[in-house]
Amino acid sequence: MGEVARIDPRIPLDLQPLPTMPYSQRPVELPLDVEECRTAIWYARGNITQAAGILKVSSSRLRNFVAKSDYLSREVSEAAEQLLDRAETIVAEALDDEDDKSRQDQMAKFVLSSSMAKRRGWGSGSNPSVSIKNQGSGTLVVGWADGTKFEPKQENETVIEGEYKRDAG
Repeated sequence: MGEVARIDPRIPLDLQPLPTMPYSQRPVELPLDVEECRTAIWYARGNITQAAGILKVSSSRLRNFVAKSDYLSREVSEAAEQLLDRAETIVAEALDDEDDKSRQDQMAKFVLSSSMAKRRGWGSGSNPSVSIKNQGSGTLVVGWADGTKFEPKQENETVIEGEYKRDAG
């Protein structure tokens, strides 16, 4: 008795099978088929470059084809949304992991720095936060996260240049 292949429940059941062509690169004169592209997109979880590899075409060719098709664009978007749903499930599981406090802490930091938390003022959302960048030459540039530089407010304020020295205390 032959073994039945398990179908991933996240992949639509109505996908068309991909042809098994003996070419190493799809001939340019062979047009792309919408349903064939849809199948490759779902197998690649919405990753156009990976789907192009399945179809044996350049990623730019497939990306242009998808851009001209509302249907395929929606399929790519749905595959991406499902991937985000899975990632959010993992995030929630990590936040609820009472047995691994380090995992909880790391995930809490991740969530608070993500775009989800920006709506509530965390990360570099609507509330300005400080940005400190190391220029690689020992020079630190301090400014607001929105790119605004710190400027002295009064004439007697100074900008410190030079080496940083840590107090011994």
